Amino acid sequence: MTVLIIVLAVAVIALAIYGFVRRPRRALAVASFPGDFGDLSEAERCDYVFALSALDDPGSFDLLRRAMDDPSDVVAIAAARSLVLAGRRDEVDALLAGRGDPRSQRIASALELLA
Repeated sequence: MTVLIIVLAVAVIALAIYGFVRRPRRALAVASFPGDFGDLSEAERCDYVFALSALDDPGSFDLLRRAMDDPSDVVAIAAARSLVLAGRRDEVDALLAGRGDPRSQRIASALELLA
């Protein structure tokens, strides 16, 4: 009888461990820039841009390209600078040349000063 209780206890513990380990994992939601961060200050958005640049993956580069459309010139320059430092200067130049507006010219001028 004691052996049966021990076997049942071990089985219950094993099932509990198995259930915990095999529990479905929730997918992590990745925030999009800048839509989910409109309530952040300009400095916080710049920090977010620099954090994205450290990730060095295709998803972060896409977010950095979108960050170049931030209403703040400072955030847009930070995003452009991050892309340039990641070796994507041609991509940034093409994006800025395609726009041709005064803001794009200011960003391009700032990048030249930072080079």
